[in-house]
Amino acid sequence: MSIDPRDFGIHRRSLLKLAAAGGLALPAASLAGQALATVPDRTFRIMMVLGRGESDNEYGFKDYLARRGLKTEFTIRNTGGDTGKLPAIMEEIRDTRPDLIYSWGTPQTRALVGPYDDPDPRKYITDIPVVFTFVAAPTDAKIVRDLNRPGRNVTGTIHIAPIAVQLNTIQAYRPVKRLGVVYNPQERNSILTIENLRAEAGPRGLELIEEPVPLNDRGEPISAAVPDAIARVARRGGEVLYIGPDTFIAFHNRTVVASEALRLGLPTFSVTELIVRTDKAMLALASSAYGIGRFTAFKAAQILVDGGTPADIPVETLKRFSIIINMATVRALEYYPPIGLLNFAEIIES
Repeated sequence: MSIDPRDFGIHRRSLLKLAAAGGLALPAASLAGQALATVPDRTFRIMMVLGRGESDNEYGFKDYLARRGLKTEFTIRNTGGDTGKLPAIMEEIRDTRPDLIYSWGTPQTRALVGPYDDPDPRKYITDIPVVFTFVAAPTDAKIVRDLNRPGRNVTGTIHIAPIAVQLNTIQAYRPVKRLGVVYNPQERNSILTIENLRAEAGPRGLELIEEPVPLNDRGEPISAAVPDAIARVARRGGEVLYIGPDTFIAFHNRTVVASEALRLGLPTFSVTELIVRTDKAMLALASSAYGIGRFTAFKAAQILVDGGTPADIPVETLKRFSIIINMATVRALEYYPPIGLLNFAEIIES
């Protein structure tokens, strides 16, 4: 069951207030009740710039456009998380001039479009519409100046719940005093998350145990150092490992992160669903990746079909999130949630 973050002023004695009727829904500016524009009889060329291959995000994106009746031709370029591959991709974009660019993740989107206060067309893509997804803090990352009116050739969707809602969820599962986080110090999205966690943790009396992943001589995070960083969290008394919107941790190293935390008996909380569904992390508060993909496609259709401009199309998130619990991991850790939470969580048995 999905839940509305507005219902998340929660305490353990009122867990059931988390429940909200209905499933994933588009925000108020959704298609519900709107007359749909006639789809042009042409094929739209869309460049998808990915960082970890196709997933439910992209399937949702394609499905929505197909259901709208759009004829599409997709070109997919996957960096595998290596932003060093982007200059060649950007050169291809300039040569082929697609109708729209779909961009996944903060580092890639920032590298493609540049900061809003320095939109140099010699360095960045500034004259082709871009819709992004899986960007947690687009204003802090300087991708857009204002969520309600981006003011440039970029709009998109935010996939995570507010930090306060995340911490409320962790404490609703079981009260903790020490929250550990392992992160990539070179990823701006992760630095912003750490700053926001600090701001929220202090007033709650929650100690934040921070473990940045060491860097190599090229300034890149070392994947082989991730298990040691998790072990340090455990030695320092971390009660839950927080897995934030960090591409390096939550996607490229998610299997190692989840398995090492489980080996150490450390419960895990994620702000995205994939690591719980496929890698046995314990708990997530997340929007459906497929739903986010469809919502991103809704933004794309506003541009391609409805004649809107990214500059005027708000950056938004889905209004409902799901609590997802991997019960196999819960049993392995013997870290059981309250019955009230189980009443409306999605349970994974694998």
